[in-house]
Amino acid sequence: MPTLKELQDQLDDQQGTIDQAQAILEDAYTPEASRADLVAAVSEAIDVLAGEEEEEEEEEEEEQD
Repeated sequence: MPTLKELQDQLDDQQGTIDQAQAILEDAYTPEASRADLVAAVSEAIDVLAGEEEEEEEEEEEEQD
């Protein structure tokens, strides 16, 4: 069973991920944004929430080693 600190760390990580996705969407949500810009932002936010951004970074680090 996880400790309270481990659970809090997991919550903090998840909140960071949510905050990152929210920032991506808020940055894209402007009157002059094109449909393509909005689609790209939604796609990026989905990737962040799915954890794909971290996986890509880890793969790039492994390739560099």
